This record gives sequence, structure tokens and C-alpha cells, in this order.
Amino acid sequence: MAMKRCLGWLLLALPGLPGVAWAAEETEVLNGTQCGHREPGDTRPRIGVALGGGGARGIAHVRILKQLEALHIPVDCIAGTSAGALVGALYASGKTPEQIEKVVLDTNWMAMFSDTLPRRERSLRRKGDDYEQLAPIGIGLGGQGKRIQLAGGMAQGERLIALFETATGGSRVSGDFDDLSIPFRAIATDLNTGEAVILDHGSLPLAMRASMSLPGIFRPITIGDRVLLDGGVANQVPIDVVRAMGADRVIAVDVGTPLTELDRDASLVDVIGQLSGFLTTRNAQRQLDTLGPQDLLISPPLTGKVATGDFDKAALALEIGQQAADTAAPALRAFSQPEPAWQRWYAVREQRAARAAPAPIEFIEVRNHTAYADELLLSYLPVEVGKPLDSKGMQEGVLRAYGMDTLASIGYEETRRDGRVGVVITAYEKPNGPAYLEAGFRLSNDLDGNHESNLRAGLLFAPLSPYGAEARVTVQLGSEPAIQGSYYHPFDVGNRYAFEAAAGYETRSFNVFDDQGNKTSRYRVQRTGASVDLARNVSNVLTLRVGVERFAGNARMDIGSPQVPRTSFDEGALTASATYDNIDSVYFPRNGFLVNLGTYQSQEWLGADTRFGQIDLDAVGAFPIGSNAVQLGLRYHVTASGTAPLQSLYRLGGRWRLAGFQQNQLTGQNYALAFAGYTYELGKVLGRSAQVGGTVEYGNAWQRRSDMSISDGIWNGSLFLGFDSWIGPLIFGIGMREGGHRVVFIELGQSL
Repeated sequence: MAMKRCLGWLLLALPGLPGVAWAAEETEVLNGTQCGHREPGDTRPRIGVALGGGGARGIAHVRILKQLEALHIPVDCIAGTSAGALVGALYASGKTPEQIEKVVLDTNWMAMFSDTLPRRERSLRRKGDDYEQLAPIGIGLGGQGKRIQLAGGMAQGERLIALFETATGGSRVSGDFDDLSIPFRAIATDLNTGEAVILDHGSLPLAMRASMSLPGIFRPITIGDRVLLDGGVANQVPIDVVRAMGADRVIAVDVGTPLTELDRDASLVDVIGQLSGFLTTRNAQRQLDTLGPQDLLISPPLTGKVATGDFDKAALALEIGQQAADTAAPALRAFSQPEPAWQRWYAVREQRAARAAPAPIEFIEVRNHTAYADELLLSYLPVEVGKPLDSKGMQEGVLRAYGMDTLASIGYEETRRDGRVGVVITAYEKPNGPAYLEAGFRLSNDLDGNHESNLRAGLLFAPLSPYGAEARVTVQLGSEPAIQGSYYHPFDVGNRYAFEAAAGYETRSFNVFDDQGNKTSRYRVQRTGASVDLARNVSNVLTLRVGVERFAGNARMDIGSPQVPRTSFDEGALTASATYDNIDSVYFPRNGFLVNLGTYQSQEWLGADTRFGQIDLDAVGAFPIGSNAVQLGLRYHVTASGTAPLQSLYRLGGRWRLAGFQQNQLTGQNYALAFAGYTYELGKVLGRSAQVGGTVEYGNAWQRRSDMSISDGIWNGSLFLGFDSWIGPLIFGIGMREGGHRVVFIELGQSL
């Protein structure tokens, strides 16, 4: 994260560093009357607070504000940059320091840096991407100028905006920041000029988000006709802003990271970090140099203890902020007011913080800059004319819309026009679309000569219709080469009914082992064909499908006797399935259920060589217990009629599928197994989970259904260490089965 931030700041700074306009471009609109309300005869010097930026270091601001209240120091106006805008806006909106402290301690800050929905909340279409074993890599085709283009940043920051909405006690209501309980200004940076932009009206949560638009971490945000980045680039400690608002005395809090003393052995990351530091430290020093004897500077000693990205050290930042507040207490007493004056100020603040009841919405406007239909975007947002705005529902709806994974931004703002209250919804598609590159990798190795690996690359085209049709082309290289294309077309705005067609070429391998587990031969099956499905998506957890497929191919012995002839085959079948999917992960499940019931009915009248029918049931449940989780599962797959040919045999082996056998070591017309698993989450690295666990499995494969018996099962088990890496879930473990057989395995991308 630090590397990305440094690169982003460097790229912004280098092209025009000597010509950056450090003065806030809109300071002239401040006429010195915005710093607090004055009653007739009130001559008290106005006190302005300037809260500087610094990421997690800015959490120390909270204890400074707490000290001001303890010493009866009224704050007449506030200006904040980045983290200073966060704390300052919350205080200006009427929150107490104690309430702000609760927000910063209770928030999962790492989750704020991602708009990714938890898997259980995604649409069934996006859940299905897990089985495709493909993930977007942030590169697209056909964007602006029809060229290859990168994504604009890690996240739009919608979770952060939702946090700000909840914390400030309102929705994205457009208003004047002078009307808050304390007049407030947020500082951002114009991406195209490098100049500071003072945000004094509009949506308070959006202003907070704009001021915290860390380059490379969050996408720039558009307000009005400006594209805005983190305010620290242009004005790290906005002393000039509070003074222009009318502050007679200024309390400035600087939590910025000072420059590091480097030597000739400095790394590239060190150098980039130092260059980005030049931006903030130099403009901060310009501001601090303007402080006079009537003002006060507080600099909490955070260096070496809390870094910009150390949001997990919120408690320590608060403690250091308290130390700085206690040290500054003697100097702060010069700002203290007598009890009557303090009580008058506090009463006015409380009165201004009171909120009127929300008014019913009278109009809805959609500014749609995507290929999706307006009604599709509105289907995610619970907004109705004649009813007050449901802020919580709108926040949840925005995040669900992001679950389509093709929107750069979708937001809303409550506004007033000619005395009427309305909502303006704005949506933009990703700049790196509408063709998105995807990649995946799957590996299985038992460290005993049996190795399978497949590299996958995909190109997702979305949307192809106003209701969200999409197409995907996938190429797979490795042990089982394949090329496939699919088209998915929803018929209605709710995606309740849909059509899907797929066609392509694929290969599958069937291994033959002796009683000692030695591979004696391997069959390679190749087939080409197509399938068509109709889907009924009942909800985002339940889907029903019926379909038909037609394939032709051949099977040959790849390893083994060369005298075995190649055989050709034709397949034609009717298919049906019901899937219930609300499990949180198909790799390291901790919560939820995944149930799939399906049937495959091979029919000669559809061109198949033989008639047979198969029934398939997979059911998995996961149950969290703190950092622990238990998994229970059942698999029952049978050839219920006829005899399945080679290419339709079931394959077993590996974790969750009799772990004491090698991948695909067991094949048969039928199989059944049950398993119990346990995992313990060791911790997370940048939001990625590391786990240790094991399984106990019991089952077998049979050639005849009549031979299936509970007493004929084989006990298996596994112990493993797993990490949800950026290239897929990586698992290292050992599988065992009764009789003393052991298999050491490495897996990447293997799912339930």
C-alpha cells in the first residue's frame, strides 16, 4: 500500500512541481465572516482550528479536540485536510470527541480501502466467477480512445463515504458548510492544476472523501467540474483557510510525516517516499511559518510510532494525541473562556447541531454515464417519490451495484430545487471497460511426479445490453488446454430470467493407478461442442437451470500402451440443476451453505452414442466460532441409469474429495463421501487470510451402483496451511488414508 501511495503522489507531483499554485484557489470567497456566529456586543477573538493531514496519524486530532473542550476553548471554525477533514467534519457536524473516538476505534479501516462485496452479498453471476477461476487484473480494452487502459485506482471509496454518512448522522444532503454546528472547510487538490480547492458546500461526506483521495489507493472524485485528489498535496495544514474564514487566533495541529534522512544506500521505495514527502512537508512549512505569537502549533510525537497507514494503531495514536494535548495544556489555557462564555458557545453549537426531520423526496434525476438502463441502476437503490430518503438502504444499494464490478462510481446526492427536495443519482462506467482482462492459475502437485497446472486468461465484455448482458472468452493453457466462449443475456431488469449459451473446445485427463498408487496410464479426452441454458434466478442465493448440450470428441491413451486405439464419441444431453449459494468462500469457507443438485440425462435422440442418466448432489455448510470454523459436507454422485462412457466418469482425489488420493486417482460410475473440516484463521496480511486446518473424509468410488455401501468406504484425512494470495488460494498440506498411504500436495486455485 505504501508503495502505491508513493508512486501515485510522485506521478502527480513530478510533471509540474515547480509551478504548483500552493495558495487555495478559492480563498477569495472567504470574507472573514465565516468563523462563528456573533451576537451584538460580542468582541471575543474568534478561534480557528486547522487540522492537518497524515492518514492514521490524524487520529491523534481527536484527543486535541477533547482537550479543547476540557479547557473550555470554543472552536469557532475548522478547516481540515485528509484525515484532518475526517475528524474536523465530524466535530463540525455536532459529534463529541468521545463519539469520534468510538468511530475511529470501531471501524475496520482496511475494509474501507475496498469496495469489494463479501461473496455472500454478490449476485449469482459474480459468485459464479469463482468457479471460472478468473479474477480481474485492472486492465481493459476499448476504454477512452479505444486503447488498453488501467483502472483508475484500487477503490472508489464507497465504504468510506457510507461510514462518513453514518458518522455525520445524515445522508449526502447538499448544503452550506457554514450551517453546520461549527463552520467547516475541507481541502482537496485539483488533479489538473495542482491547486488547493476549498470545499465549502455540497455533500459533507463527499467533501470528506475528496479530501482523503489518496492517489493510487482511491480513484479521484469529481465534484462540480473539478477532479479532486487528497488535499495534502496542495495544503497539508490549512492555516490560511481558517484565517480567511475570520479566525483571529489559530490552533494548528500538524500530524504529517517528516522527511527521512537517507544515505547512498537508499532503496527505490525510500527515494519515492522521500519525493512524495517533499510535497506535503514543504507546503506544510509554508503554512506553519505564518503562525504568529497569538497562535499555537501542536505536533504530536508520532514519528517512529504510528505511520500513515497504521490504522490498526488507532489506540496508540489517541494515546500520543493525549500526550501532546497534556503537554500543550499550559499554552492552551491562554485560549480558555470564562464559564458563561463557554456555556453560551456550547448551547449555540448544540442548537445548530439539531437536525430537522427528513423531508419526502419530490423528484429523482438519473445522470447515467453507463450503458446500463436507468431502471437497472434504480433497482439497486430504495428511493421513492413521496417518501423520505433511506440513507442506510441507499448505502447498501450502492455497494450492491458495485457488485456488478463494471462501475467506476455510482453515487447520490440529496438536493433542493425551487423549494423541492430531490435526489440526483450519478453513475460512471469503469474507464478500462467495456472489455476487461482476467487471469487465473490452477496447480496441483503431489511432489511425487504427478503435476497438473493450468494458466487461464479471459476477456469479459460487459455490459452488452441495457439489462447487463455479458460475454466472456476464455483460453486455458497447460495440462488441460481449452478455449471457450459464452454469452449471458438477462431478459428483465431484475435479472430473474436469463439465457446463456456457451461453446468451445476442452480437454480432460483421466489417470489410471495401480494398487500402490503408481500412475500406469493416462487417457486424454478432447471434445468440442456447445450448450444452451435457461435460468431462473430466484434471488442472489438461489438459481434454477434447464439446458441442452451437444458435444463430439475423442479419447486416446496419452501415457501407457500405444496399442490402445483412439476412440471417438458423441454426446447429447438434457441438463437441470438447482443451486443454493450463500457461502462466504469456496476456498476457505467459514460461514454459509453451498448446495447443488443436478441431473445429466444423455439422450440418443440428441446425438449421444449411449443413453444414461446421472444424479449429482453436493452440499457444504460452514459454521464460524470466533477465529475457528467448522465445515460439514456430503457428496453423492451416481449413474442412475445406463453406463457412463469414459469421458463421463466421475473423478476423485485431493482435499474435500478423499485427500489421501492423488488428484483424479479414483474414477468410477458412482461415488459418495462425507467430510468434516476445521480451520483456524492465523491472521490477515493486507486483508488476505492465512489459515491452518484439516479434514476427515470417508467415502469411495464404485463401478456398480449396487455395490455402494457405507461399510465399503475408506477413511481419509488432511492437514494443511493455506493463504488467500493475490494469485489465488495457495494450500500446502499432507493427505492420508487408511493403510498408511500419504500424499503431500500443493494446490493453487482449487475450490470446493
